[in-house]
Amino acid sequence: MEVCQYCTEVTIRDVDVLVFDSFEELAPMREEWDEFVESLGGEIFLTYDWCRVWWKYYGQNRDLRVFIFRQDNDLVGLVPLFIEKIYLGPVFVKAVKLVGSDFTKAQFSLPITTDHIKCVMKKLLGILNEDRPDVVHIGPIAGLYNHYEKLLESLSGPLDGFYDTWSGEKMAHHTYFLLAGTWEEQLAGLSRNERKKIKRRCKALAKILQNEHEDLISSFAAIENVDDMFDNFVNMHRQHWQKLGKSGHFGDWPDAFEFHKEMAKTQLEHNRLRLMMSRCGRQCLGYEYAYRFGDKYFAFLNARTDYNELSNLNIGTILFAEQVKKAINENVRYIDDMPGRYQYKVELGCKLFPVRDIYVFNKKFIPWVRVLLFRVFSTVLNLCYYKIWFIKIAPRLSMNRGKLWKIWIRSNMFAYK
Repeated sequence: MEVCQYCTEVTIRDVDVLVFDSFEELAPMREEWDEFVESLGGEIFLTYDWCRVWWKYYGQNRDLRVFIFRQDNDLVGLVPLFIEKIYLGPVFVKAVKLVGSDFTKAQFSLPITTDHIKCVMKKLLGILNEDRPDVVHIGPIAGLYNHYEKLLESLSGPLDGFYDTWSGEKMAHHTYFLLAGTWEEQLAGLSRNERKKIKRRCKALAKILQNEHEDLISSFAAIENVDDMFDNFVNMHRQHWQKLGKSGHFGDWPDAFEFHKEMAKTQLEHNRLRLMMSRCGRQCLGYEYAYRFGDKYFAFLNARTDYNELSNLNIGTILFAEQVKKAINENVRYIDDMPGRYQYKVELGCKLFPVRDIYVFNKKFIPWVRVLLFRVFSTVLNLCYYKIWFIKIAPRLSMNRGKLWKIWIRSNMFAYK
């Protein structure tokens, strides 16, 4: 029996690795890919079609590297990466990132079986070393990922000391809602004041519905109506933010509308799309845009009506309750509400986890200096362009900020936070 030199946890055979540079080559293993990610409690962001569609929109001028690790033909690790050079003025870095880690909301639990983490990561970095990257970024790492410390340990001092590792927690939070068995049990877990507020809002809405002889109906998008429902959701989302002098998600992020619409239709084929519309008669109250994968909902965005008669009801809380009820009925355990800390979500009982990243950088002098200078330049860009201009100045001047700069999106993960 040939024993893998890196796997000290258990005695296992050596692990084989194949590297692919296109998703077309990997299409025959789509089902095996997704089942493997789901079996490890992973996120929808590393499923085959999510990565494939993301690459279609955001893979330009980037080199794909999908690593497939097997032991005795059994899948034990799957890591989709890409390599790119990022230029900021006079400096650049050759960076390796996870597919899907920029341009869209995402967080990751690496789909590697527990006993193989060390072996897989050592082999992965050994192959990547042939491309001589300056820095490898692993993240952002999902709050519920249970093997962060083990992953970090496996990346410490790899490849005979040519690389080193730093890890960081951003000044942000990853938000989850742990769901109870019933809506009543979910309410019981909230504070007394919050329970009263939710019940009061639901009663007020019920009174309006009764007066209008209508019911509150919440339903998910289906094949026959997904195009119209998605367009209406985006329009309502945009209208809300335009009234606040902003563009909203689909106005700020490059190709966001096209990407999410194609993704919604693609994931609907797998019964994963959970685009929910709630209405009272012909009056649409709002939308919750989410996906289901495994035991989780992944809640992206929402939209709310500005209908005057309902303005005092806090429609957002009511629609969140509708989403929770739907999730509970599907035996979902968690709603992954994406990064960000919002007080109203805290009051609704969310749990907060740190947003973490791991970076592996080349310790040789010239690459080390490049990474250092690049981090300084990306920090200055983040401060001047995003925090000062995009967030503060442009909205006050009622100016069209345009889409977020692609160079900021590609480089921001390396900025000092």
